[in-house]
Amino acid sequence: MVPLDGAGIAASVLPTVASLARPIRAAVHLVTIIDLQKREIPSLYYAAKPGPNSNPEDERAPASSDTAPLIPDGATTTPLDTAQRVERARSYLAALATRLQSLGIESSYEAFVGDPMVDIVQFARRKRFGLIALAPHSHYAIGRGLGSVTDRVLHSSPIPLLIAPPEHGQPKFAAGHAIQNVIVGLDGSRAAEASLEPAAQISKATGSPLLLLSAIGGRACEAAWGEGANRVGRGIDSDFRGTVSRYMNDASERAGVPCNTMVGDDEEVTEILASAESLPSSLIVLASQGQSGITKWRLGSVTDRVIRRSTRPVIVVPPIVTRTR
Repeated sequence: MVPLDGAGIAASVLPTVASLARPIRAAVHLVTIIDLQKREIPSLYYAAKPGPNSNPEDERAPASSDTAPLIPDGATTTPLDTAQRVERARSYLAALATRLQSLGIESSYEAFVGDPMVDIVQFARRKRFGLIALAPHSHYAIGRGLGSVTDRVLHSSPIPLLIAPPEHGQPKFAAGHAIQNVIVGLDGSRAAEASLEPAAQISKATGSPLLLLSAIGGRACEAAWGEGANRVGRGIDSDFRGTVSRYMNDASERAGVPCNTMVGDDEEVTEILASAESLPSSLIVLASQGQSGITKWRLGSVTDRVIRRSTRPVIVVPPIVTRTR
């Protein structure tokens, strides 16, 4: 499921969606949830009608406002206005669905009136979608803006999320675009291992190498020294690295697909981002939280920081996936 608000930044998630949907043969459903408490920004869904003295170049420029303004108190929206907004959104989605179908991806779409803050997750649960794909934020928002919406979905969804870094302009679909590397961050906890199974499935479907990564710097190092403070004279650092390395080897066996392991010396976010930047077309897979793992990453915080700083797409797997396997 891909919620879209009409903005190019929001739609920039679609090339990543396509690169994932094709190899795993997943269908894509495009959805627009129209918030009637916000005005429509005409330049998003359809070109504004040019005036007699207008410049064609101006018509192609984005709207000057960076958010959809609120409708004034007391203002009413007529049924005809609502129907027209829904129809414009449907036309916009239909064009994108056609582009996905041209790549051999089964695609459908719908638009309806609601509250994006709440209805994205409720709709996805009701329709039993396996993944929700969003951009971190949108400069132009029909509804309350994909920045706040993404945060809300991230912290409330029991369904895995794909969050792709925003790009300006219309989505550039390319048949040759593909995921080439999959990176999984692990902290030694069972909750963090929720990311193992979906990452392995993606790796197998795309033929991409799978890298399991853990980090022993930052908070992880502090935790190791705190727990080993009574072992005076022993090599706490080497003991800790050995423990983490053994855990990673065990995790690689349980992944069920060939994979490499890496134990980084820096703090966790730095290691994840650096690895993603060094590997072409990489996809990061993280659990939404870790609990009592070897490295004490506090994965909820780590995942949040990775999403906000990453130039690569990130899949976030909620703990409920583990409980329902």
